[in-house]
Amino acid sequence: MASFQTAYTSADPCYNYKVLDNPWRSTNYGSGSNCDWSVSWSGWYRLFINNVSAQIPDTCVANGRCGTDITLWIRDGHPTVQDGVVTRDFCGHAGSYCCYYGSYPIKVKAFVRSINTSSTAVTPATISTVYSSVDPCYNYTVLDNPWRSTNYGSGSKCDVSVTWSGWYRHFINNVSAQIPDTCVANGRCGTNYPLWIRGGHPTVQDGVVTRDVCAHGGSYCCGIGSFPIKVKACSGNYYVYELVTPTQCTSAYCAVVTDISSTVTTVAPETTTAVILNGVVSGGLRLCSANSRLL
Repeated sequence: MASFQTAYTSADPCYNYKVLDNPWRSTNYGSGSNCDWSVSWSGWYRLFINNVSAQIPDTCVANGRCGTDITLWIRDGHPTVQDGVVTRDFCGHAGSYCCYYGSYPIKVKAFVRSINTSSTAVTPATISTVYSSVDPCYNYTVLDNPWRSTNYGSGSKCDVSVTWSGWYRHFINNVSAQIPDTCVANGRCGTNYPLWIRGGHPTVQDGVVTRDVCAHGGSYCCGIGSFPIKVKACSGNYYVYELVTPTQCTSAYCAVVTDISSTVTTVAPETTTAVILNGVVSGGLRLCSANSRLL
């Protein structure tokens, strides 16, 4: 499997890392059976390809590259030197969605050097905004399905079969509700993989924002991703959503009553330490390399 060489001993991870030099991690390399699940990750790593400094891609990578089946890349870009240590989520491409598969987040730090990046990229899916000239707070479809409640058990509901169009406002038994923005355990909301949004709800002042849709998978709250949706907060103390077709069955959008006394069945998100690269969420996923950052 992978071979590592400890390079430096300073407390700063820019000078205290292990070298990870596997030519098959290159985005120019084809498919293979390599899997980072079996690697005992510990501390910080710097990537090389044939002794040339490399970095994990921060744009979508096609599957069947980097010597594996599902190639891993990081979202939200690399930090600057001034940013210090930041957290970044891992993604794996599937179907037409670049971040269908999730994995544990990692820590990333930049240090001074020239960066030149290239990768085999797949254009991310885009969602068109509906009602561009009409305020969706007053132009929406009511979605009142009691089984969408986080208090409802499992079932076979699947939102893939719904023809979504425009904006929606959630209710549960005629009481205003919202999509949860904290992790929801599987087997709730009348489905197998209940969908929640990551990044919190916006304020009225924020206007229309984009939020990622997640489902709990394995031990990671966003182990299963779906297409992002648009969200807007309305002055009447409710939210509207531009819902789109999820990426898989059985999954459905959850709803929770917008009352502070509401109970949501949640799974506590995992945490990572500042210097540990965790194992990936399932077999067949592998780190990619492009061209020079510390992770």
